[in-house]
Formats: sequence, structure tokens, C-alpha cells
Amino acid sequence: MKKRLSLEPVYQLWGWIALAWALYRYFLRFPEWADEFIFKPLVFVAPVIWYVLRKERRSLTSLGLTGKNLFTSIYIGLGFGFVFALEGLAANAIKYGKLQIQPIAAFEQYGMIALLLLSLSTAFSEELLSRGFVFNRIFEKTKNLPYASLVSTALFVLLHVPILVTMHKLQGVTLILFFVTDIILGLANSLLFATTASLAAPILVHIFWNMTVALYL
Repeated sequence: MKKRLSLEPVYQLWGWIALAWALYRYFLRFPEWADEFIFKPLVFVAPVIWYVLRKERRSLTSLGLTGKNLFTSIYIGLGFGFVFALEGLAANAIKYGKLQIQPIAAFEQYGMIALLLLSLSTAFSEELLSRGFVFNRIFEKTKNLPYASLVSTALFVLLHVPILVTMHKLQGVTLILFFVTDIILGLANSLLFATTASLAAPILVHIFWNMTVALYL
């Protein structure tokens, strides 16, 4: 019989991760590839895997790292990802008053393939923490999908505040669009994870969204 989960350790671990990431963003400046391929996995992924294996004594399938329903998850992820790409186009039109492509500097620096790999790494780290761990543990404990979705999405959005303060410094319509789209992404991916019990669909949707932001916002 599976041991009943307490949410306090989950929130504590998230808090330490958020603090470590905020300090990293504030004090250190490395190339984006180092952020996404090295430091984000170290800060976001490694503590979660350690906690699940050593403290919870559960398998990594409890984080959605499973081949179960893989193809269904991929199809769903591609479908929702396309919808998010359209949402990004709409946000672009709202921001500029017309459709205007202004790729971020990373696109010109790394190219499409490398940027896609960066997006994959980002999506994996953030989805494993926010959906596979935080959302899934809250949902397991409360059995309340709206509550688990809202709380995990709020924590997901908070993880992005350090980069807003230290690097992007967004304001006005752009800042509002950032928060709105991040909230929609968090809620949608929570629902996808609850439906498929796999990280495949949330990761695919996240990749679509990252690429949309890179190219259009």
C-alpha cells in the first residue's frame, strides 16, 4: 500500500530550489546554453530525483518519466503545442498591432536546431519540477485537480520572476502577456499530465511555447 504523502516536504524542496535559482540568476551570468544544459538541470532536476529516490523511495515513473501512453501523449502534445503556437501569434499581434517576427538574440546566435535543443532542455527541467513533481504530488494528496493545477501553476510562474528581474526586465503589455501565457501554459500542462500521467505531452507543448516566444515575442 502506497504511503500517504505529506505536502510540506514538497513545498520545502520547491522553496530551496526557487531560492537557489534566484541567487544563481542574481549573482551569476553564464551563456544561455550553460543555464539550460548545466545549471537548470542541476538546480531543478537533480534535487527532485534525489528526493524521489532517497526520501520517498519511489520510482521515477512517479514523475511521469514513463513510456506508458507515449504515442498518445505525443499526439496530444503536438496538437496542444500547435494551439499554443497560434496563441503566440495572437499575442504577437496584440503586442505590435500586427504580426511581426522579431527573433530573440539566441536565435541569431545559435540557429534553429540549437535553439530547439535549448527549448527541449528547458522544457524537460521545468516540466519535471513543476508538473511531474509539484503538481503530481499535490494532486495525489488532495485529489483536487483545480487546486493542484492552480497552486502548481502559481509556483511555476514564480520560478520565472528571477529572470524578469535580472535579465528581461519586461514591462507594460509584454509583462502582462508573459504572465497570462505562463499561467495558461501551466494550467494546460497540468491538465495534460493529469490525463496522460506522462511528461511527454507537457514537454512538447512547452517546446512549442518556448520556440514561439523565441520567434514571435
